Formats: sequence, structure tokens, C-alpha cells
Amino acid sequence: MFNVLIVDDDPNVRLFLSRLLSKKFACTVEQAKDGADALAKLKEFEAEVIFLDITMPVMDGVEVLQALRADEKLKDIPVIVLSAVSEKETVAKVMSMGVLDYMLKPLLYDYTYNRIKEFFDILRRRKKSHDEEEVEEFIDDSPDKEKFLIISTDNELVNELKNKLKNNYKVLTSDNGAEGLKLFMKYKPKTVVLGEHLPLLNEKLFATKIKPFRESGATKIFAIKSDVSNIGKDEKELYDYIISTEKSKEMFS
Repeated sequence: MFNVLIVDDDPNVRLFLSRLLSKKFACTVEQAKDGADALAKLKEFEAEVIFLDITMPVMDGVEVLQALRADEKLKDIPVIVLSAVSEKETVAKVMSMGVLDYMLKPLLYDYTYNRIKEFFDILRRRKKSHDEEEVEEFIDDSPDKEKFLIISTDNELVNELKNKLKNNYKVLTSDNGAEGLKLFMKYKPKTVVLGEHLPLLNEKLFATKIKPFRESGATKIFAIKSDVSNIGKDEKELYDYIISTEKSKEMFS
């Protein structure tokens, strides 16, 4: 499945994750006991996913993330943070550094198995979307089509909107904010549809990043919400339109 590096100073955590990943998900697993050890391992081991503890001796998780993001070869490796409930402030900091998500310790079997399955599903969809986008870009015979970007983890909604729009637009899709931002900066779409609870870069941070384009009138942002009955002032300022899931299907018909 994936080449996975587990970085944690607790040998029991490393053993638990290693067995689960190798036996249940057919992963190739490498272990590191701290941040410095992890960076050394990455010189030889081509990790596709990293499980990273926050609190470690020698070099902690935040320092490892900073080193990863500064390295051209390693900066795009998906990282899943391992943290205790007491580390909420630090988790908020690392989430802003573009990690895939986090898992709370202690790691219980069912919770961990289900979370890892969710992570890997996201990574597989991302890879499939990236591959399809490359093929679509290569064979696209209508380069002048207006661009339409959909960023959502709701596959059913994405596919429904894409099928309705594909004849009139070049439709770009992503299931996470970080990849969505790359697509936005490359294609500068006039319309962006944002789902809820986006991993890597959430919808609010995404909207903040592209705020200059929205303010200049070059881009319109539609935020899709499951509940539109209680929208805060900050959200109203971030988006041009806030609509319900059902309404979005009607609007983009």
C-alpha cells in the first residue's frame, strides 16, 4: 500500500502502529525514535506517509515539520500528527503547517484502525484525482473553457456537480485545501466551490489565502454548508455566497 515512517519516542506506540499498518494495510514500515532519527531515515527510506509524534527528545514534531516543509524533496509528504489532548495549542500550530490530520493518544485499536482507513482513502482519492487531472490536461481540446474549481470531501456532490458542469467548464476537483490551492494558483478559476471540514488547509484558511482575487472580482467563492441557519459574520465576509448542500445542486444545474 504505502511506505510509512513512524516517528515516536515511545517504542510501544511504534510497535502498535507498525503491526497495524503492516498487517491490516499491507504497508512497508520504517521507525524512528525521534525527529533527528527520522530525518536521517528519510535520506534512504522513501516515505509516502509520516506518522509524527509532537513531544519527543532531541528534535520534536514541530521542528521536524519545519525541516520537512523547508526541503524540496520532502515538503509534500503527507503527515499525520500523534498528540495528547493536553497539546491542543501545539496541534493548532502544526495544523496550520499543512498536516493531513491528527490522532489523539492513547491510541485505541478500533479508533486508530478507522482513522488510518480514512487517511488512506483520502490519499488514494488525491492520487487518483491528480492522475486524472494530468490526463485531462493532456487531452483537453478546449483550453479556453472557463475554469470551475470544486474542493470537497463529499464525492457524491463532487461527481454530481462535475457531470452537470463539464460541458461548459473545465472542472477542477480536489478533496483537500492544500491541493485545491495549488490548482487555484495554476488555473485562476472564476468560480470556487468549497465544502466543509477540508483536510490539510480548511475552507476558511483557503478563502483567506485567495481573498485578493475575490476582492478584485476575479473569483467568486461559494461555501457549501450542511447547516446554513447559523452563519457567523466572519464567514459572511470570507465568501460571496453560503448555500446548503441541496441548494448547491439546484444552483449549478
